[in-house]
Amino acid sequence: MVDMTFEELFNVGVSFESAVGEGTKEERARIPKNNSRIIFNNEEIEKIVGIKKKYNFLVSGEIWCPDFQINALVLKRFVELNPNFDMSVITLGRGRKFISKLLKIEKEDFKAPTILFLDENFNLVGTFIERPKKVRDMGVEKFEEIKVDYYKGKYIKDTINDFLNILV
Repeated sequence: MVDMTFEELFNVGVSFESAVGEGTKEERARIPKNNSRIIFNNEEIEKIVGIKKKYNFLVSGEIWCPDFQINALVLKRFVELNPNFDMSVITLGRGRKFISKLLKIEKEDFKAPTILFLDENFNLVGTFIERPKKVRDMGVEKFEEIKVDYYKGKYIKDTINDFLNILV
C-alpha cells in the first residue's frame, strides 16, 4: 500500500462545501440548521481572530455523519473568521486507510470526523476525534442519555473550547 503524508492528504481533499454537496437533500438541509446553532461570544471571536499562526485543518469524515455535520461545521466557521486557517476534507475511507496508520490507530477504531490540526508545514499539532472531549469522557451509556441534546447543538461550546485549547 502506498503511504500518504498529511500534506498529500490535505492536497487531495476537497472544500467543506464540496463534501456537503455529496450528501442527500436531507443531509444537506441539516447544515443551515446546525450553522444557526453555532454562536460565538466576543471572547471566542477575539481568540480565533487573534491567532496569527497559519494552520491547516485536515478533516476525515462524511456528510451523512451527524458528528461531522456539527463539528466540521464549527471548524468551517473558524476558517471563515481567520484567514490564517485552511481546511480540507477527505473521505472516511481515505482517513481509515492513511490517517489511522499515521496516528497508529487501528482502522476499526478510527472515528469520524477525525480532525487534524496541522501547522503551516503540515506537522501535527493536535487532534479532535468524533466528539468534544467532555462528551467522549461521558462514555457510551451516558451519551445515549444526552444524544438528542448533543445533536441539537447543546455541546457546541465544548467543541469550540476543544478547538481553542489546541490552537491557543
